[in-house]
Amino acid sequence: MLETRLGELHLASPLLTASGTFGHDPAALAFLHPGDLGALVLKTVTPEPRHGNAPPRMVEFEGGVMNSIGLENKGLAYWREQVAPKLASVGVPVVANAGGHCAADYRLMVEAFSDMPGVAAIELNLSCPNVVGGTQFSSDAVALAEVVSLCRAATSKALWVKLSPNVPAIAPLAQAAEQAGADALTVCNTLAGLLIDWRTRKPRLGNGCGGMSGPAVRPLATRLVWESSQAVKIPVIASGGAESADDVLDFLVAGASAVQVGTACFRRPDVISLIAADLRRILAEEGLRLEQMVGTLRWPETVSC
Repeated sequence: MLETRLGELHLASPLLTASGTFGHDPAALAFLHPGDLGALVLKTVTPEPRHGNAPPRMVEFEGGVMNSIGLENKGLAYWREQVAPKLASVGVPVVANAGGHCAADYRLMVEAFSDMPGVAAIELNLSCPNVVGGTQFSSDAVALAEVVSLCRAATSKALWVKLSPNVPAIAPLAQAAEQAGADALTVCNTLAGLLIDWRTRKPRLGNGCGGMSGPAVRPLATRLVWESSQAVKIPVIASGGAESADDVLDFLVAGASAVQVGTACFRRPDVISLIAADLRRILAEEGLRLEQMVGTLRWPETVSC
């Protein structure tokens, strides 16, 4: 009932993990029932190890979470030796996530992931707001097209591009990614924000600003999904505050073909299975199929966004 296609990838479910929320350990799948997760999207990996930003690196607020992790990871060599061998037996498609400082870094990561049999698709993290230069490619259509083209030439595997919400208009960037060879778009990354402790007169995150995720960003993410889906023909994967079956269906109606669930997993590691069960119930009760929902938003004829 939940089967979904993202280009050439056939998924058992439209529900995916969001990069960074399940780390690199496939053991996290022990929280979920078989068939509930469509793909395991792993945390960003960079060519060299990164220590991340100064603590505190995660703070809760009423609408979700602010983080400034800073793409902490052990680097490509560790990932190739310690993580990649575990991926072939995961049981669901695995999506590796590539990060870097420059276009050459991204190409290097894509080439490496392309050689790993356990990796079904590669997501380019071109939009992290928590590292220096993290949004240089997601805010300039020419720069974005350059790095996507380089990566496209380096792999025959499905290539996803994760876009930023921190831009004046997302459609030109979505189109640039599509024209450069992206197979799908992930919309979107975290929203840049600032939390302050008035008592100390200091930011609540050690890095100052950070990336906001969770329910508070869902209306913005929904708009960006709709705008992106109107601008391109490739699939759009929603990412931004989904925590229920209703949220997932909202994203599908807005134009998404699949939905990543991230911040909600911090509170309930089994939330994807809870959402999947509710989705099956709702679809059965309404007599609907998932593919009937995608892109069916009825926009008021006399109103503009």
